[in-house]
Amino acid sequence: MTVFENIIDSFCYLVLVKMSSNTCPKCGNPVSEGNKFCSKCGASLNDAKGTEFLVVTTAEIPGFENVRALGTVHGITVRTRGVGGKIMAGIEGMFGGEVTSYSSEAEKARKESMDRLIEHAKAIGADAVVKTDFETSDILNGTATIFSAYGTAVLLKPSNK
Repeated sequence: MTVFENIIDSFCYLVLVKMSSNTCPKCGNPVSEGNKFCSKCGASLNDAKGTEFLVVTTAEIPGFENVRALGTVHGITVRTRGVGGKIMAGIEGMFGGEVTSYSSEAEKARKESMDRLIEHAKAIGADAVVKTDFETSDILNGTATIFSAYGTAVLLKPSNK
């Protein structure tokens, strides 16, 4: 990955949503054109036409204006390592360097917490999440780790600038 790609990746996390415009993206229930929420499960249909969902670490998104803040949203996952993973991490730790078994689990947990953040934002009708941050904490005497992503869900409109 180039330096430019790394900068873009840290600035903005894009999720392409490719859903049919006549079904709910969550439960697959047929929906009428123009509905904002699914009548069966209540999921937001704002993104049902194949749009991008933006999650950024900044307060504003270039080219857009924040119309309204809908509130804070979060995504949380808790992970533990199995006995095999702990043994492999111990062996890797004896030789120094990166503990790849933990790194891969941390990447999976980061993605899962981000996916849950996006799911919560969509459920309240947001167009994007701004001021996104990640946090980790050990619990249960270090046997489990909480991975959380949080930010502010907003409604956007294209900027006139």
